[in-house]
Amino acid sequence: MRSLAASRLRPSQRIFSVIRLFTHVVPGLYAGRVLAESLRPGPAGAIVLTLITTIAGAILLSRLFPRKLLWPAVALTFYVFYPALHPGIALATAAITIIASLSAYLRQVVHHRFAPSACPAAVLVFVGAAVLYLATLAPDILPADSGELQLVAAQLGVAHPPGFALYTVIAHIATLLPVGPTAAYRVNALSAVIAAATLAFVFLSAVRLTRSALAGLIAAVALGTATTFWAQATTANVRSLTAFFAALAIYLLLLIRDRISDRQRLTGYGAGRDAGAPDHFPNRMIFLLALTLSLGVTHHPSLIFIALVIALALLRLDPSLLRQPARWRWPIAGLLLGLTPLIFFPLRALTATGAVRGVSPELATLSGFLQHVLALGFRGDLFAYTAPQELWARLRVMGNVMSFQFHWLLLAGMLLGFGILLGRQKRLALALAAAFALHTLVTATYRAPQTVEYMMPAYVPAALLLAGAIPERVPAPGDNWAALRQALVPLLAALLLVTAFAQGVLRYASFAHLNRDFTARKYAATLLRDAPTSSVVLADWHWANPLWYLQDVEGERPDVEVHYVFPTAEPYGETWARRIGATMAEGRAVIATHFDATSYQGLPAYEPLGDAFLFSNEQRLTLPDGYTNLEHTLGGQIELLGYHLDSAEFVPLRESVLTVAWRPIAGAAPPDITLFAHLVGGDGAIAGQQDIPAPARPDGITLTQLRITPRLATQPGDYALYTGAYESDNGRPLPAENEQARLLLASVPVAVMEQPPFTAHRLYA
Repeated sequence: MRSLAASRLRPSQRIFSVIRLFTHVVPGLYAGRVLAESLRPGPAGAIVLTLITTIAGAILLSRLFPRKLLWPAVALTFYVFYPALHPGIALATAAITIIASLSAYLRQVVHHRFAPSACPAAVLVFVGAAVLYLATLAPDILPADSGELQLVAAQLGVAHPPGFALYTVIAHIATLLPVGPTAAYRVNALSAVIAAATLAFVFLSAVRLTRSALAGLIAAVALGTATTFWAQATTANVRSLTAFFAALAIYLLLLIRDRISDRQRLTGYGAGRDAGAPDHFPNRMIFLLALTLSLGVTHHPSLIFIALVIALALLRLDPSLLRQPARWRWPIAGLLLGLTPLIFFPLRALTATGAVRGVSPELATLSGFLQHVLALGFRGDLFAYTAPQELWARLRVMGNVMSFQFHWLLLAGMLLGFGILLGRQKRLALALAAAFALHTLVTATYRAPQTVEYMMPAYVPAALLLAGAIPERVPAPGDNWAALRQALVPLLAALLLVTAFAQGVLRYASFAHLNRDFTARKYAATLLRDAPTSSVVLADWHWANPLWYLQDVEGERPDVEVHYVFPTAEPYGETWARRIGATMAEGRAVIATHFDATSYQGLPAYEPLGDAFLFSNEQRLTLPDGYTNLEHTLGGQIELLGYHLDSAEFVPLRESVLTVAWRPIAGAAPPDITLFAHLVGGDGAIAGQQDIPAPARPDGITLTQLRITPRLATQPGDYALYTGAYESDNGRPLPAENEQARLLLASVPVAVMEQPPFTAHRLYA
């Protein structure tokens, strides 16, 4: 009886026997489905094809591969039973299986300990990230803060508070390098290098944290393909440098941890006792850590919260530092040395010759220096949302921010990683979580539109928590569940790595498109080129900086004055109207980059100048160059004189601009009218249109822009382009012989879209 009982399989053994058999079968089922979807042999052919691949696969796999290496094949089950055709998911499941199998093999033959080989791997991470970011780099000048940083870097000027002294000096050096066509491009490229270096340190930190190079790669790829991190890596900005200092500080903290652990292991001292005589290696590392944190905080004060967490973690790792005053000179020296970049502000104020953007004599005074460095003008923005209801709403926004950065599987991996690290390395797990949580909490209270950018330092510990989901090894308990548990880690690692890469693949097209975007130069250059002599450009912050760059760095149109219109206590539109009116009263033409229909009602009629608005006391008497002449009246009240199209063809979802030149007929008193443009297909359906109120100049020619965007479903072919008018107050067409009161301008082609529109729900036929 005992021999009979011994010969019987236990229930767990039976279960695993079935699972092992399934791992030999599922690759064939997967291959059969993929081939059937590709070849489309019909239902009967698909069944036969799947039977062949299943039988052949089971025979080959049983003879060629050990059973332990086939466990990851269970991932293929997901697509075997997936209810729809989806090549992307099919490819992802195959990649997960291959990577998990390779990882399982390496875990058997390689002992996962930190080794010097991690440094060459980090160099590869740096090179790969730099190539990616340079391939998707913003190619030219940029608007808003990025444009300001390009400008002050080229001039060695001073940016808005807190000034970013260290970044300005480094960026200025970058502008002197013989790389790229313009100084603006070189400043953009600097961000790519800084971001790539950040990922290298994230990789090294993850390897030290988990003893797994695969975990380091997952952390680096997930962070490197995060939406904002990638965007900042391709544009001039100060956020990439804050993330770099956060990553470097965490890496130095882990170096110190490992050195202290090695010393304690060799000397026999516990974590709660003094570690003996001072060790020069930790002291030097503590000096570098203090220097890094000080440079980071002087670069941008928001890093102080992560710096506090790292400082507390250091004291927890090495409590003897508090009891050994002789060692204090190391962190104090690092902190003081990190303040030296601030000397740039008074030095620049004293040495600048001529007008340099942002440089003022006040920077050489103590009050002016502190006002700028401490950004006292923005002190009301920090902790602006502290009321419980407001803070809760803002924290929910932080959740949206994280889901905007990372795929939900990566976010789940971060939570799992925190749980695993909490059981294995409690202090570091709490330090990383605290760094992320504190910086996120403070960002939630900050009143600024760049929330996703202010969160940049918090993304670094989040990526390291993700790495924590891949522990060094899974202990084998000696039962049948051990094989499954051993396989779960490679399978999880493969899932996270493929998700991180897929995140990048999906976002690549958008950043590649931005690599071809010269919008800022086109906008600013058009304004300066076509601006009347000695005119004034009133610009918002978005466009003031590229205009200043073209003037100060490239010497464009020095006769034109560019003034930034900053917000005041009055409504912003009224500020613009007041300044436009005051400048016109001086007899000068004004170009405004901002439009407010209500506030501008009391101003003379404007005409379009590129995408801006020209206000002038001089009447236009002739058509601009490049216009097509017209001779047509609408309702006996307005005369159409000509038109201009900015493109030879229309494309679905791409805006085209039609500018119509017209004037009231002498002696007629037209009511307030609205001009319209219709793009009409052969079936009479309107494929695109715009209606816009059109105030007329009292004398001369009025130019009115109409922007037409063909709908997504617009088919290629020839379309009719109409323009017309109706009374604004009642919507009735102007009286005319033709009841529709519209004129056929031209037959225009609609072309096929250059690339399909982005969607998260693609269809496969």
